[in-house]
Amino acid sequence: MSKWQRWLIILLCFLLCFLQSNPPEILSSRIEIDMENLEKTDDLPLELVIQILSCLPVKLLLRFKCVSKSLYNVINSPHIVKLHLSRSLQAHSDGTLIVFGYTCFHTFNFNGSPCHATKLYHPDNFDYLRKLVGSCNGLLCFSCQADEVALLNPAIRACKHLPKVTLTNMSMELCTLLGFGYDCISDDYKVVRYARLREPSPFAAVRNMPVSGLAASPKWETLLYSFRTNAWESIQNPPWTWETVILSPGIVANISLHWMSCDFKEVKCFHLFSQSYYEIPLPGKISPGYKPTLCVLKGQLCVVTFYLDIWILKDYDVQDSWTRLFRCPSVHWNSLYNSLCRWNLGLSVACSKDGSKILLALMGDRKNFICCDLKSKEARMIQIPGLPPHFSAILPWVESLVPSSGDVMN
Repeated sequence: MSKWQRWLIILLCFLLCFLQSNPPEILSSRIEIDMENLEKTDDLPLELVIQILSCLPVKLLLRFKCVSKSLYNVINSPHIVKLHLSRSLQAHSDGTLIVFGYTCFHTFNFNGSPCHATKLYHPDNFDYLRKLVGSCNGLLCFSCQADEVALLNPAIRACKHLPKVTLTNMSMELCTLLGFGYDCISDDYKVVRYARLREPSPFAAVRNMPVSGLAASPKWETLLYSFRTNAWESIQNPPWTWETVILSPGIVANISLHWMSCDFKEVKCFHLFSQSYYEIPLPGKISPGYKPTLCVLKGQLCVVTFYLDIWILKDYDVQDSWTRLFRCPSVHWNSLYNSLCRWNLGLSVACSKDGSKILLALMGDRKNFICCDLKSKEARMIQIPGLPPHFSAILPWVESLVPSSGDVMN
């Protein structure tokens, strides 16, 4: 047992003794719900309670909500939610992945050694979740039936359905979601999607219906959802067309969403706060024929090629700071070829705590996990027990209390 775990158990025992020795009415007088006045209080046990709560697993915090109304409100307060999220990100942001297996969720933490996946709660009445398009701070973004969008936090069992999009041009039709991310400047979660102009009906000429109006209309409409306003708005279109990017879920890094261009020569970007578009060229050593795929590693933009070259953008504002972390020896690559045949389905990455090993998780089934050892320069297949035979998405994830401001799942 590590030193911090022993201290956590001691503090937890103190918390239980504190709760038992303080009836709910006394606890209410000590715990102020107004977190702005929290620093002004002279009650040391309250500060200690807050520090303990921010270190505990979400499952235990959900049980503590039943102790008293005051404790329930404190655990739900933005102060505790942000403090708990900050500590969770420090502890697990680089190595934890969540797997969506069509009708179930599994999560596991990669630390370079054998790990086992655990099943998360997934109610039977949520079969309408069709495609996982984003993961950020514990929240998952799904595209659903009938062009609906849902935000789900499986740790606290809460789901929110976003309002439906009202298109300004009735000739438009909604298309796939482009991405989901967190804007830390405005403290807001945002979703990006687009609509396109419907193709003119071949019967329009027969019916003497003019199609010139359709041709004059913009071909695209980009839409942005704000969690704060709970509304969609039409924003400026990018200087490129959405047909020129690979429409996989956008990768979140540096408050921006990123997509690979179809010619594999640059990365198309959208800043969530300024709502500006820009491009990041790939290093010249990455040939378009290598089919580079975007991902995020240690919070930094990362590119992995079909030949298992791993590049990372060390300084986001310096385009020449692309650095190669790993290059797979050809003898190892040949043995991995069967798994790499699923390359076009996408991938996600995780990193061990010491940074010496990188896990490449290819979409499809539980056999497609490759461990890249940065020290020995070896790449090999590994097994993650506990996963479903097949899954449609795998993304970075962290357990959190971040609310979706929706209904609690049964």
